[in-house]
Amino acid sequence: MDIHFYQVDGLGRDSGDGGAIFDYKTVEAIRGRGIDVEAVGVFRRRALRLPPWAGRVDEGMLRIPARGVGARTILSHEATFDLAPVVEADALIVHNYFPAFSFPGRKDLEGYYRLGARDYYRRAFDLVRHVFFLSYRERALAERDFPVIKGRTTVIPPPPAPLELSGRSMNVVHLSGSDSWLPKRLSRLTGRDAENFTKADFAIRDFGPQPASAFGLINDRFTVGFKLKLMQMIACRDVIASCADIAEELEVIAPGYPFWRRVGSVSDALEYFCDIRDSLSAEEIDAAFDAVLPGWRLPAWSDHGRIIADVMCRFPPSAAAEKCQDPLESAS
Repeated sequence: MDIHFYQVDGLGRDSGDGGAIFDYKTVEAIRGRGIDVEAVGVFRRRALRLPPWAGRVDEGMLRIPARGVGARTILSHEATFDLAPVVEADALIVHNYFPAFSFPGRKDLEGYYRLGARDYYRRAFDLVRHVFFLSYRERALAERDFPVIKGRTTVIPPPPAPLELSGRSMNVVHLSGSDSWLPKRLSRLTGRDAENFTKADFAIRDFGPQPASAFGLINDRFTVGFKLKLMQMIACRDVIASCADIAEELEVIAPGYPFWRRVGSVSDALEYFCDIRDSLSAEEIDAAFDAVLPGWRLPAWSDHGRIIADVMCRFPPSAAAEKCQDPLESAS
C-alpha cells in the first residue's frame, strides 16, 4: 500500500502553522510504518464562494500523481476537500470543524466561518470511506450534525513533541503558536498584557528541547479544531489557563488534570497563575500531577502513524485489508 497525502500549501500558510506541523509529522509517522507516502501540495486562490474561507484549488499548480493499484488517498485539512471527487479520496482529516466555530463577542467572525460550511462538509463526508478528526469535541459535533458518518470516524489528537523535562519553574509561562490566521491575531497578547506578566515576575517563553514544567497560557479566544499547544502543555505538566474551551479534550486525554482553568481574559489567566504560585509550592504541584498521571492517554507519533495506516489498510483491495488490525480497538 502507498498513500497520496494532499495538504494545504500557500495562501498565507507558513511552516510554523500548527496545521503545517501536524501534516509534516503525520506524513513522517505514516512513513515510519514502512508505507510509501507521497505528499502533494494543494495551492488555493481566493474566490467569491461559500464557505468564504475555502477559496478554490489552483488547478494550474496541482499535480495529481498517477494512482497505482493499492494506492490510498488522504485529504488533510478542510481547504482541500473540494478535491474529494477529483482524486477519489478515501479519507479526510478535519483540522477545524467550522460549522461549530465560536468566538465570544465576535458574531461577525462566527457568521463568516460558519456561512455555507455545513453543506461544504456534507458534500465531502458523503464521498469518502473515513473521516479523521483532531478533536473529540469536534467529532461529537460533526456526528450530531451528520449521523451518517458514525462508525467511520476516528479521533487522532496531535501527539506532543518528545521532551525531557528539566524540573519545574514557578516564573515561566509557555506561550506558543503562530499568528498568521486572523482569529489568532485578534487573540494575541497586547503590549500591556506582556508588561503585566513582566511586572508579576513571569517570563513568557516558547517550548524548548528541555522545557521546565511551568505555567501554560492558551490565549486563543476562539474555539475550533484542536490546540497543538495544549498537548505540549499536558506533556510538560503545566498549570494551564485557557481562553478557549478545552474541557472535553482534557477529560478524555488527561482525566483529572489537576491545575487548569478556563478564563475570560489574559488578565484573568495572570491572576490564576499568581494565585497558584502564592498558595502552592513546586513540590505540591508536582505531587498532584504524579497522582493522576497514570490515567492519561497521551499518544506518540508512532501510535499516530499506526492508527492512520490501519484505517487505510481496511479499504480495498481486500487482500491487504485482511492483514490489518481494527484501528478502533486502539483509538475511538
